[in-house]
Amino acid sequence: MKKLSIKWRLTIFSAISIFIIFIICNLIQLIFLHIYNVDQEEDLLKERSEVITSLISERVKADNRNDQLMIPEDFFENLIEDHEMIRIIDYRGHEIYYIAEDFPSFRDRELENGFSRLQEKDDDYLVLKQPIEINDFHGIIEIGKNVEMFDDFMEQVVWVLLFGTVLSLVLSVIGGQLLARKFLAPLTVMTKTMMKIEDEHFQERIPVMNTKDEFSQFCNIFNSMMDRIEVSMEQQKRFVEDASHDLRTPLAIILGHLSLIQRWGKNDKRVLEKSIQTSIKETNRVIELTNRLLQLTHIDKLEEEEIDNSIRCNVTSILDEISNDYELIHQHINISINNSLGEKPFVAIQEEQLKQVLIILFDNAIKYSGDDKKIIVTLETQQQKCKIEIIDNGYGISNEDLPYIFDRFYRVDKARSRELGGTGLGLSIAKDIIQKYNGEISAESKLGKGTTITIILPFSK
Repeated sequence: MKKLSIKWRLTIFSAISIFIIFIICNLIQLIFLHIYNVDQEEDLLKERSEVITSLISERVKADNRNDQLMIPEDFFENLIEDHEMIRIIDYRGHEIYYIAEDFPSFRDRELENGFSRLQEKDDDYLVLKQPIEINDFHGIIEIGKNVEMFDDFMEQVVWVLLFGTVLSLVLSVIGGQLLARKFLAPLTVMTKTMMKIEDEHFQERIPVMNTKDEFSQFCNIFNSMMDRIEVSMEQQKRFVEDASHDLRTPLAIILGHLSLIQRWGKNDKRVLEKSIQTSIKETNRVIELTNRLLQLTHIDKLEEEEIDNSIRCNVTSILDEISNDYELIHQHINISINNSLGEKPFVAIQEEQLKQVLIILFDNAIKYSGDDKKIIVTLETQQQKCKIEIIDNGYGISNEDLPYIFDRFYRVDKARSRELGGTGLGLSIAKDIIQKYNGEISAESKLGKGTTITIILPFSK
């Protein structure tokens, strides 16, 4: 069964199910028909007994005989029907009358009062034995009837139901095939589309049906997943190109300077010093790119970990520390902090990871600003959460690039990013860290006027 296709499995299971249901229904009908026929046979025989008893009583009254039945046999011969038997016994057990028309003799059998079913030569007979009282006569009357007609009727019913059962099996197989073909048609389309996708036609999508069933939901989910995969592959492809350039360029520069030193630069202190400084700078670029990639891998592994909201991190003190460090390193930069948090400066994020996010944002603000570097930081409460805004007066970001700046490996100006040492990973790392702690990060920007990065984090409990 496991080797069969789904279409054939559905066909077989549906056919067997319909066949079993049909058999159960037929059995129930047979049982009810049998009970109904038995009741009909007994009711008819009882009515016949009452009619015969009434006719005998009228004949006795007409003859004015109170203690015995003195009725001529031709009376019963005119009374009896085909395949019927009438027998009257007195209270001593003596047989008074016995009239039978094509009915076997059961005189040697002791019958109980009420209905008895007897069989003789494959024919079925029903006999009713009951007391009879006419004036002063007390005895027993037995009336029998051949019920083979009812049995023949039941046999015909059985054959009809059996034929219907076989026909239902055939129709259920055909219907199962049609239903399986209809219900599995979307699955066939999905399979063909997936085979095309397997051949690296990633732009292929499953046609979405105008229904609201599970197949339609599956198509929507699958297409959405393929959209994300295609975007991810494009990002990966772009990353490979960018990372290859970012790694190849500094490595080529390092190799060129080392070759220069090896040939003749080691005898020229000025050339030697310049080559060493350049090699160190390019090596640091390779190390930075490698560290960023390792940071992303580390964040991906921690995504499923449960965050403890009891973590306490003083955002005010961290901002003061970072701003002092940057003003010390970059003396031409102006950093101002507007803090309105008051006595609630604690947010639910680890201190080192908040520092990492702020350093990424400060680095970008400094890298992509002009000569007059100015950064404004505001702290305030918004809807019971901490809101941090970092505003610079840099080059700004176009509306076309703004939706993608938090994507991994995305760089707004590739030439400028490479020139300034950008890898396209910083903002992606910042976003992953903030979202890991149930926070939000967004950006607003205008070309030539600067960029505003907004972070919202829950307060520590």
